Amino acid sequence: MLYTVTIVPSDGKNIIEFGKTMDGDKDEKQIITEVNISFDTTDDDVRQKSNSMLAKLKICGEIKPEITDKLIAVFNWTRDPNQDQWYRTVEIEIKSSENNVVRSYKFEKMFVVDYIEHYEKEDKKCTFELELTQKENYLDNINTASC
Repeated sequence: MLYTVTIVPSDGKNIIEFGKTMDGDKDEKQIITEVNISFDTTDDDVRQKSNSMLAKLKICGEIKPEITDKLIAVFNWTRDPNQDQWYRTVEIEIKSSENNVVRSYKFEKMFVVDYIEHYEKEDKKCTFELELTQKENYLDNINTASC
């Protein structure tokens, strides 16, 4: 599977894109190694269906020199004190190895819950994890399509 992740601020400026390249560099298409999409009921002791659900994303990938600027942009979003920048639209495309889009998602009003960078000395493997949650009461603002 190949993944494309696009993070769009509300002002439409400084878009962060993983998996898309302008110069045809195929290595960046492999940066994202895992995408998890889940819906979580906020009460673990739930007894009936309710609207108390949150959409959650976990995006994992490799830290490579060609995406340093993008990871710095994610890092800065994570700690941005400006409330106008907290919520962003996140678009995900999941593609087959033949580069055909299998599924696409668009989540509005996502915010950072956790951002983690792992630097392993022995394996020399560097990875990141970005955990996002959608603002409460925005489940109707999720679009998905299969192709």
